[in-house]
Amino acid sequence: MPDIIGIGDTNVDLMIQVDHIPSHDEKVRGRLLGKFPGGIIGNFCSAAAKLGTRTGIIAKIGKDVYGEICLNDFEQRGIDTTAMVVDHRADTYFCIVHLDATGEKALTIVQTSGFLPQKHEIDLKYARTGRYVHMTTLDVELADYVFGMLQGAPCKLSLDIEPTASKVGQEVWQRLLPRLDIAFPNEAGLAAITKTEDIDAGAKYLLDCGVKMVVVTCGIRGVIVFTKSSRHEQPGFPVEVLDTTGAGDCFNATFITSLIRDMEVRLAAKYAAAAAAISIGKVGAREGLPTWHDIEEFLRYRGEAV
Repeated sequence: MPDIIGIGDTNVDLMIQVDHIPSHDEKVRGRLLGKFPGGIIGNFCSAAAKLGTRTGIIAKIGKDVYGEICLNDFEQRGIDTTAMVVDHRADTYFCIVHLDATGEKALTIVQTSGFLPQKHEIDLKYARTGRYVHMTTLDVELADYVFGMLQGAPCKLSLDIEPTASKVGQEVWQRLLPRLDIAFPNEAGLAAITKTEDIDAGAKYLLDCGVKMVVVTCGIRGVIVFTKSSRHEQPGFPVEVLDTTGAGDCFNATFITSLIRDMEVRLAAKYAAAAAAISIGKVGAREGLPTWHDIEEFLRYRGEAV
């Protein structure tokens, strides 16, 4: 039985080093750093597996070179691919990632027929075996469907909320939010669905809608964790940044893994912030993913209690 099951996307990232992110009608020269397996859910599951968490994934790939890269990477990491969807007619999607000298990025998602699994392709029986099921707002209606079908199952539900969340009507959110055990919005994602840039007000809105815990990631400033009865701020750890791709996915996976290990929320936030800081020290969303030992060594070196 997996501890965590991710449902959503996986892809290949074409990482291109540039001096600066190009603006409208601007040409910049770049250098191909490599072709790295990626995708929000793919990265999330990879981070969880690196921590020793029993992890499964439901994502869609084509029977092509990029699909083979994705599948091989999951299998090498010990991720259960039993419920993966391999469609001979589909093309595995990919991203073009511009990476500047600061480690910040701009992505172009090249959406294909293999972007996300369709509702009928998702093995709900398998999904019900997880202790946590994690999805994203790349397709809010897909998350609404899956979490609706999992209602009453023993698994807890978590959702990564990004600005794309604003593309559906409030009636979808009214159904979806009360089902969530954890919402993981970044600041832009929180503002997109709550219509306020006030983090506390936005988090209160989600909690009032029925979300049990709201974890707002704020980039290098860290994270704020809200429940009905508590508010906790965890500052980010200053480190040298080479590539921020996948840092939020690493954070989310570590936070949930920490809860599975029966950590209290404050310590879970600290471990997750440390994991994200470690992950941005290498180019490629999965190249710098830490082990549990790596996180504890990182914290000890900084004089943090573990």
